[in-house]
Amino acid sequence: MNRSYRVLTILSLALSGVSLLLVSGLIFQLLESRRVGRARIADARKLVREFSDDTFSYTVELDQSIPISTSIPFSQSVTVPFKAVLPVNTTIVVPLNLGFTTYNLSVPIRTTFPVDLEVTVPFSETVDVVTVVPVDLNVPVEIAIADLPLADYLQAVNTMLDATDRHLEQPFRRAD
Repeated sequence: MNRSYRVLTILSLALSGVSLLLVSGLIFQLLESRRVGRARIADARKLVREFSDDTFSYTVELDQSIPISTSIPFSQSVTVPFKAVLPVNTTIVVPLNLGFTTYNLSVPIRTTFPVDLEVTVPFSETVDVVTVVPVDLNVPVEIAIADLPLADYLQAVNTMLDATDRHLEQPFRRAD
């Protein structure tokens, strides 16, 4: 019986040693996983910060024809100055009643009339415009990620990553 106890004791010690080696390997792997996890969290936080500071850039290209059909009313008064010297060269016939007969007297008129005036001419017109306007534009658009609602979500992700990193740093501390 003494021998069987010895074999059981040696077997128990061997199994305990193997168990101790397995648990030590498991603890080492868990500590290594924790170190790798913290490194990945640091990388993720860096990516979130860089993405939050980034700007979305895009060029919108427009190559279209826009039809335009409209009426444009114009209503304006134009003042036209008029300066001239009008020559008069004519003969008028003046009938003279002499009592017993009528005599037609020809009177020659040779003169000039100076004219200096301003005439206001009202101008009111509606012009119909029917055309096609070609539009060929390249419009650069830049939107900062920080100006979008996405920035709040990125901040929340960063906060959660920070909390996870603190938990991995001190795994046995109770989370508040």
